[in-house]
Amino acid sequence: MENESRANMVRSAASLISEHGVNATSFSDVLADSGAPRGSIYHHFPEGKKQLTEEAMALTSERVLTYLRSGVGTTPLEVLDHFVSLWRAVVVSTKATRGCAIAGVAVDGPDEGVDLMRKARDIFRSWASLLAEQLRAVGLASDDAHDVARTSLATMEGALILCRVEGNVEPLDVAAKQLRSLVTARRPPS
Repeated sequence: MENESRANMVRSAASLISEHGVNATSFSDVLADSGAPRGSIYHHFPEGKKQLTEEAMALTSERVLTYLRSGVGTTPLEVLDHFVSLWRAVVVSTKATRGCAIAGVAVDGPDEGVDLMRKARDIFRSWASLLAEQLRAVGLASDDAHDVARTSLATMEGALILCRVEGNVEPLDVAAKQLRSLVTARRPPS
C-alpha cells in the first residue's frame, strides 16, 4: 500500500508537470490528483519537491525508453514512425492538453535549476541516442542517424507545444510529414 501510494504520487507529478510545468505543480496538486494522504508527501519525499520532480522525470524517461525499445522497425521510416507515434498518442489521449514532463521542467527553469536542467539534458540525450542507435541499426549512416534523431526529438517537442496552442494534433502530423521527408532524403551507407 505504501509503495502504491508513492508510485501514484510520482505518476501524478509527471502528469501534472506535463500539463502545467514544474513551478505550477504543487504538493497539494499532487496529493489531490493521486489521492494520497496529506502527511505522506514528506514521508515519501523527504528531500521535497526536487526529489519528487526527479522521480517524475525518471519515470517519464523510462516510459519513453521502454516504448522506443518496443519498436520493431526494419527501415529508417518505420523507426521514425514508431518514435512519432509515441508523441501522437500523447496529444490524442490528452486532447492536446499535455506535453512532455521533461520539457515541463526544462522550460520552467525551477529554482533548483542546475541539477534538474542537467537531468533534463541527460534524459533528452538518452532518447536521441537510442533513436540514433535504432536508425543506424536499420541502415542510416552514423552521422545522419545522430542528426535525424536530434532533429526528430526537437521537432516533436516543438510540435507538442504547437498542438497545445492549436488544441489538436495537426501540427504534429505536419511535423511528422517533414521528418519523413528528411529521412527519405538520407541514403544508407554504401
